[in-house]
Amino acid sequence: MTAPAILLAVLLALVLLGQVRVGVRGEYGPAGPRAWLRIGPVSLSLWPRKKEARKKSGPPKKGAHPAGGGKESRRAALWAGLDYLRALLPVALEAGGQFRRKLRVDQLFLEARIASDDPADAAAAYGYASAALGALWGPLNEAVQIKDGTVRVLPDLEGGTSSLEGRVSLSLTLAQLLRLGLHFGYKGLRAFLTVKGAHDRARKRKAV
Repeated sequence: MTAPAILLAVLLALVLLGQVRVGVRGEYGPAGPRAWLRIGPVSLSLWPRKKEARKKSGPPKKGAHPAGGGKESRRAALWAGLDYLRALLPVALEAGGQFRRKLRVDQLFLEARIASDDPADAAAAYGYASAALGALWGPLNEAVQIKDGTVRVLPDLEGGTSSLEGRVSLSLTLAQLLRLGLHFGYKGLRAFLTVKGAHDRARKRKAV
């Protein structure tokens, strides 16, 4: 195989790999919440986690001092944290908006069953729930791209049990994730280093 053919094959593989969708999938039902990480057709369980043996904490070591300094150091740490927050918050908000526009809801299913021993109460609750979901559905469709969405409310006038079941699957392509991660990672790191440099210079001036 010639070098141009190898290069073309590598580029084609990278393009195809970039189209792999990654995201999360969640479910809620009688068994409780469950969540998975999706990488193409592969799903890795995120929740519930496997039970881990709790490590017994030993007695505190002799000579150990409680974390944190005096009032002045805590105040300085607070102001430093606020400076970092002020610098990184615009980057985080911009990143959130970009992720929201790229994010796709592959599946959204929500079913609420409204039940009551009193049919009048069940009918009233059904009307309230239907109106609330109807008011949320429009803004939700405008906020994100929904590929397959079903939301419904079912009345149970025979005194059954109210229940809620749902499934949601969110994803974006690997290429989109890497592009956004690199772009906003760089912006966030630059903002962080700018604030850190200002604090270092201020400490040096105070030490002189």
